[in-house]
This record gives sequence, structure tokens and C-alpha cells, in this order.
Amino acid sequence: MGAGSPGSLLSMSPHPPPGAPGVAPRSRAWRAPAFVIGVVALAAVASVALSAATGSTGPGQGARTSAVSVTAGSVSAVDLQDVPGQLTIVTSATGRVTLTGRLDWAGRGAAAGTQSRSGRLLRLSYRCAAASPCTADLRLTVPRRTAITLRQPSGHVVMSGLAGPLRISASSVDIMATGLRCPSLDAAITSGHLGAWFDAAPRQVNISLTSAQATLWLPGGAPYAVTDQVTSGFIHVGVPQASGAPRSLTARITSGELDLQTR
Repeated sequence: MGAGSPGSLLSMSPHPPPGAPGVAPRSRAWRAPAFVIGVVALAAVASVALSAATGSTGPGQGARTSAVSVTAGSVSAVDLQDVPGQLTIVTSATGRVTLTGRLDWAGRGAAAGTQSRSGRLLRLSYRCAAASPCTADLRLTVPRRTAITLRQPSGHVVMSGLAGPLRISASSVDIMATGLRCPSLDAAITSGHLGAWFDAAPRQVNISLTSAQATLWLPGGAPYAVTDQVTSGFIHVGVPQASGAPRSLTARITSGELDLQTR
């Protein structure tokens, strides 16, 4: 819930956070899903500065590096389209959104970034040029209640302290999120792993897995209405359940495993 600590990017780990209890979850029968996608509506204004100092020589023959620097105020939601690589998302009490780091690429075409504003929604998009593979090493800092939409093609993602709605679409990725107080989580993972540790019980969770695994650690005091659809794979439920509970958890598993544990 606090601000992310300064310094180097955090290390990625697919394992539970230190001290996570070893709850033995139980299997449950499959039921038809109610897969819900949340929509965030926003409005209002502020200024953005995007700096990509392209053309500097990076490590290795033919390698190039672009510095990324974005600063924005009066933002309540961030939509980030990333490239493969490392991404860290943390919170701060400054009231501003910042994105710093670098893009590395090899080839004739430079990796590129674009930004746009729609009211209080900030859209940031990064892409590799044709025939020029690229990677990113980025750190996004946001006010803790900022809504986050992330599309990550591959790599490692570390998040901590977020308390706004969180939506993730990712493939070939390892994601660990800790200290979450998000009211909702929508995650679609293809060929990867998601670990999410909640300090406060979310109202709504929607998980879609394709050749992927996910583990959620949820506060044990709040029951959930759990619904699921499994084509190939299974779900372990180790959290309290009640069919009429105000908190819902919906799982859609094409192939993979979802483990729900109490923390």
C-alpha cells in the first residue's frame, strides 16, 4: 500500500511472497462461468513529456538504446502497451505518473513510443520496428489508486502496492503482484504465470488462463461466489465460498491451473 522504494528494478519470482502460508487448497466441481470484463471510464486534463533519446550506442555490435522519460499529472488511469522485457510498477504519494527506463534494439529500425491523453486517461504505447527485435527495462510509478491496464507481450512484470482497478493481458510472461488493494482484477494470461497477493479482499476477480498458471492469495475472512469453466486443467479453491456472496471470482481455464489460497 505504500510507495515503491527507489533503486534498481525488482527481481521476478514465480514463487509465493516470503511468509505466504502453505494452505492446502481443495478441488471443486466445474460450473458455467460468468466471465466479466471491467470497463474504466474517466475524464479531465494535464501535460505529458515523452523523451526518447534514440541513436545512442548500446552494448554489443549494432545495439542501440533509447531513454524513456514520461511525466504526467492529473491522471487517474494508465493504459500501457509494452514490448518484451522487464517492467516494474510501484506507487508513490507524489500525485504524478512517471515512466522511466530504456528501450534496447538491434537492427535498422528504432524502437518507438507514443503517448496520448483522453481526459484523465494516459495511454502509453511502445513497439519494436519491423525486423529490429527490441526489449524494454521500464519502471512505472503511479498514485496508488490509479487504474492500470497492461498489455505485455512477454517478459517479467513486478507490481506492488496498487489499489486501483487492475487489468492485465499478457503472454509468455511471469507476473508477481504484491500488497494489492485493488477493488477488481481482470487477467488474461497465455503461456505464463501470475502470482497475486492481496492485502485487502477484492470485490471482483476474473481470470482467463490458456496454457498458463495462476496463484492468488486472498484474505481469509471474506467469502467469494466462485464460478468457473474448465476445458483442460483444474482449479483449487482454498478460500471461503458462498453462492450469494457480494465478492465474485470467475475463472475460465482453456488449459492450465488456478490455485486460490487464503493468506
